[in-house]
Amino acid sequence: MNSNLLILPILLPLLCALLLVFTKNKNRVSKILYIGTMTVNTLISLALLIYVMNHKPITLDFGGWKAPFGIQFLGDTLSLLMVTVASFVVTLIMAYGFGPAEKRVNRYYLPTFILFLTTGVIGAFLTSDLFNLYVMFEIMLLASFVLVTLGQSIEQLRAAIVYVVLNIIGSWLFLLGIGLLYKLVGTLNFSQVALRLDDVHNNEMVVVIAIVFMIAFGSKASLVLFMWLPKAYAVLNTELAALFAALMTKVGAYALIRFFTLLFDQHPNITHPILVFMSCITMIIGAFGVIAFKDIKKIAAYQVILSIGFIILGLGSNTFAGIHGAIFYLTNDIVVKTLLFFIIGSLVYMSGYREYKYLYGLAKREPFFGVAFIVMIFAIGGVPPFSGFPGKVLIFQGAVQNGNYIGLALMILTSLLAMYSLFRILFIMYFGDADGEQVDYNPLPAHRKGMIGILTVAVLVMGLAAPIVMNVTKNATELNTNDAYFHHLVNPHLKEENK
Repeated sequence: MNSNLLILPILLPLLCALLLVFTKNKNRVSKILYIGTMTVNTLISLALLIYVMNHKPITLDFGGWKAPFGIQFLGDTLSLLMVTVASFVVTLIMAYGFGPAEKRVNRYYLPTFILFLTTGVIGAFLTSDLFNLYVMFEIMLLASFVLVTLGQSIEQLRAAIVYVVLNIIGSWLFLLGIGLLYKLVGTLNFSQVALRLDDVHNNEMVVVIAIVFMIAFGSKASLVLFMWLPKAYAVLNTELAALFAALMTKVGAYALIRFFTLLFDQHPNITHPILVFMSCITMIIGAFGVIAFKDIKKIAAYQVILSIGFIILGLGSNTFAGIHGAIFYLTNDIVVKTLLFFIIGSLVYMSGYREYKYLYGLAKREPFFGVAFIVMIFAIGGVPPFSGFPGKVLIFQGAVQNGNYIGLALMILTSLLAMYSLFRILFIMYFGDADGEQVDYNPLPAHRKGMIGILTVAVLVMGLAAPIVMNVTKNATELNTNDAYFHHLVNPHLKEENK
């Protein structure tokens, strides 16, 4: 397969974003453009993933300059799996629509900024260079800053300030880590960095740099540094909340997985226990959040934080099973959290309220929501045969192998609390309670129910067809945990030069 095809998943949404600027007064044309572009992007990404699974990773060296001298993009199973799932959910998010402002979204360039954000996310997944990763993060964050601040409420402006400040600090730490790492090893290409770090004798400096990246990516993923997430997600519209929940924290989690399997694996007795500790704190924060609030949008926001704790627990175990579970659960969580925010946002739209006591009797009038809600709860809780089960079993196995029994106990307890917090909403939807109030529900457009239905089916398929998905995630784990195998397939010439 021509390696130039690897640029398409980045190029298509970027070109479409620019084209939408000139069609802002043509809503129908714009909608066909951005939904069609993301559909094609999903299919191309899936085709690339299938090719890589059957052959080997694809590398694209711009200008014909081989790494480490040129800009390199890497399409391996991990990156292309993330790109495929991200493109899929963005397609559904854009097809879901933009609420009451549907006719005005092009005027405010909302689809354009969503596609800019998507370009940054996909670029972050595909790049094989640290500075390019920083550039892609900044593209993603600049677009997200605009999307967060598009509103006129005081609550949204306050949330935007917290979001912007914390992410700027995270970006500064990321840039600091890049500078320190370049000074230490003299390169920024992933493959060459990994090779040279193995030969560095200044162990203290390697650990310090690893911790800097840990904090930088942790702030993006809401690992302990969670303050921006509940405030921002609670004030966003349904489609933007789903977009942020599906992608923003997941890019940070992806970067942590990539860095602490491929690059910073020299001192796992120091770095990985810190990751486990941070995951435990994150799970506790998420558990308190899902129980403490009656605002269903804030409950959903803390569910996102909780899932990040599960993913990093698997990574921190530094076992094949744990890392495999982290990658599987990360993939699953992109889809499940999109479904969660679609459902929660739809409930707010239909009832006009954000507290779950106003959802009395909704599931009896709309049984569809009851079914989708139950599927989503069981997927989040990791109940077999739903899609959350394989990832949690693997993380469980990794935690046992590494003796992370406190983290394991917290994962089990917080999973039950996560399910309990959502079952409270479901019971009100079906039966109500003494404090519940009957309200007149707004009808939800049929196409939005269709998007929720597609995601519900996707969650069911990921659970029932788990062996197929696990074959992909296992391949991704093998490539990123075996340095020699990675260098042999991706940049064998760098390995020869390093000898």
